[in-house]
Amino acid sequence: MSAPAAIGRLRHRVRLQAPVDSDDGAGGTTRSWSDVATLWGRIEPVRATERTAAGRIEAAARHRLTIRWRADVTHDMRVVFGTRVFSILGLTDVEARHRFLVCDCEETAQ
Repeated sequence: MSAPAAIGRLRHRVRLQAPVDSDDGAGGTTRSWSDVATLWGRIEPVRATERTAAGRIEAAARHRLTIRWRADVTHDMRVVFGTRVFSILGLTDVEARHRFLVCDCEETAQ
């Protein structure tokens, strides 16, 4: 898989965020997000779908994000590109060489 090998293709500046859960004072928790790193990546659209959830139509778009290898990226993190937010669905170490990490992501617009 040589497609992500060219560093020059990583032209999108993205922020990697991790969830932070804090006590809301009423017995529950509130989730906020904290920046872990700002990275260069490559965002490629894969497919788009529409679905109905709670009586509303949601448009969902799948994307593939390629970044330099990081061991600390997990499925509960998210990626922010400008005003767009992407949930991480899957992670692949390209050719198991710890050089590039491909994140299968979903962007949902309501």
